[in-house]
Amino acid sequence: MRRKKFTTNQFVKYVTEQVTREEMDLWLRAHNISVEKSGLFFDFICSLYLLIQDTFLGEDTIITIEDKKGHFMWCWEKNIDNFCDENIHFKSKGEHYDYFWNFFSESFYKDSDKESIEKMDTYLNRLFKLFINKTKNELDVLADIYKILDKSLIVDSQE
Repeated sequence: MRRKKFTTNQFVKYVTEQVTREEMDLWLRAHNISVEKSGLFFDFICSLYLLIQDTFLGEDTIITIEDKKGHFMWCWEKNIDNFCDENIHFKSKGEHYDYFWNFFSESFYKDSDKESIEKMDTYLNRLFKLFINKTKNELDVLADIYKILDKSLIVDSQE
C-alpha cells in the first residue's frame, strides 16, 4: 500500500509529534489491535531478540552474511519451538520471518555494539507498550508488525 507524500514539515510532525491518548485509543480500535495480542507479539519479539543477543558469539566468530543468517535462523526456529512448547503456534516461514531477518540484519548484525542494542531495546519496548503515547509513525510501524505477526499466528479453531 502506498503512503501519501509529506511535505518536510508534515514529515517532521509525523515522526516527532505524539498523538493524544484519545487519538491513540481510536486508532488502536480502528486497526483492531488488542492489548492481549500486542503483549503476545511483544513477548515473541523480545524472546527472539534475547536469543539473538545471548547466543551471538561476536563479530570475530560470526563474520559472513551466511554465518549471520545461520545464527538468525537457529534463533528463529528456537523461538518458534519455545512458543510451540507453550501451545502458541506461529508459522515458521513467511512475511514475518523476512521482516525480522531484515530488521535484525540492519539493527543488530551490522552494528552489535552496546549503544545500538540499547536503542533497539528501548524502541521495541516503547513501540509495544500500549499505555505509552506514540507518534503517528510509531503507530504505523506497530500496525505493520502487528498485522504481520497476526497473519503468522496459527489459531486452532477446535478449541
